[in-house]
Amino acid sequence: MKKNLGIFITTTFIAAVLLVLNIVLYQMPDLKGETDSFIYPLPVVYLFFYIFTVVILAVLIVISKKKKEQLGYVFLFLTAAKMGFSYLFARPILTKTIENPTEKMNFFVVFILFLVIEAYYTARLLNNK
Repeated sequence: MKKNLGIFITTTFIAAVLLVLNIVLYQMPDLKGETDSFIYPLPVVYLFFYIFTVVILAVLIVISKKKKEQLGYVFLFLTAAKMGFSYLFARPILTKTIENPTEKMNFFVVFILFLVIEAYYTARLLNNK
């Protein structure tokens, strides 16, 4: 149980560090006013993906204890569901017509970062003997 709790603590720490780094990035002189035109503030985007990641990891931990052979399929299903909800969440960003796609790039980079976290822990759960 402590090992599983460590996964959530580490994920929380990584998410917080990534958020702080992203906020600091947008404080640089060249990007100073970019976040003013964002539809969703950075913390909201991170919170959205953090909640999905925690739920997915919790489900995967439960599945790994009961039916380990189904873990990969569950990961694929949950990731597909996350992609669907992410699309619905990102629709206002995608339809926004501006010449600067900073918010779109930021959204997808954050999506990929959290996907990497999920894939890493899924691989660790699959490799646990």
